[in-house]
Amino acid sequence: MKFIYLLLLLLLLLPLTSCLDDEMAFTVEASPLKAEIVRLDDAPDGTVSYRATFTELDKEGILDANVGIISTPAAGLELTVYSQTQTALETVITDDAGQVVFSAPTATLQGVSRLEWAGTYQGKAFRLLTNL
Repeated sequence: MKFIYLLLLLLLLLPLTSCLDDEMAFTVEASPLKAEIVRLDDAPDGTVSYRATFTELDKEGILDANVGIISTPAAGLELTVYSQTQTALETVITDDAGQVVFSAPTATLQGVSRLEWAGTYQGKAFRLLTNL
């Protein structure tokens, strides 16, 4: 019988342990851009290459079957590629199609498990992660 009372007491007190929004350690916001990052198979020997395509998604017509979501390339976007230790590897700029190729010697990426693509788009800073 004590077990049932204890269980009921714990169930009643459980909601009091939840975290409030204003107590969060940090705020996570969606990136203003969508990124498609793929590893290139045709990179020169001793080099690792990734092609990234950055697009802005216009969702105004999302409920209209004739319009849908419109993808606009993010041309001229300056990005800094970091390793997971916050070491800046290279700064790259997207072309008119919103694409950029990042290449680095294999030795430079030794021990790196994640790339972080950081930039600012329309005044909003963002950081996108890619696991290697």
